[in-house]
Amino acid sequence: MNQILLDTHTLIWFIEGTKLKNDELQIIDSAIENNHLNISSISIWEIAMLVKKNKIALSSQLYEWVHKVQSIPGLNTINLSANILLESCNLPNHEFADPADRMIIATCRAYNLKLITYDTNIINYAERGYLKLAETATI
Repeated sequence: MNQILLDTHTLIWFIEGTKLKNDELQIIDSAIENNHLNISSISIWEIAMLVKKNKIALSSQLYEWVHKVQSIPGLNTINLSANILLESCNLPNHEFADPADRMIIATCRAYNLKLITYDTNIINYAERGYLKLAETATI
């Protein structure tokens, strides 16, 4: 079983129960059962910023929502280490203006994780061989 990382939007969709396909949900459920599901701590920051800017609405208050995420057995939060932060500034052939995207990609590269994302820029980057996607992470 491969280790999986959820991009920020796929984390939101998973917790809110929207938009993900059945095969993606099966991969996520299997990863949870095997303690192989991961998120980056930058996703928590990114979600908090989106809530603060009224760009998204969650099904519960932010702190309660984050607690729910962190309480999922089999889901691991990967903190931003010095290695990840440095890697995010030195991604090969990157054109990502969004620092959160760079940190998520760097996390995947540092831990050899497969990403579930619908972000076309990240998918294109993966198609050039710089990142691994979960089998269903295509548009």
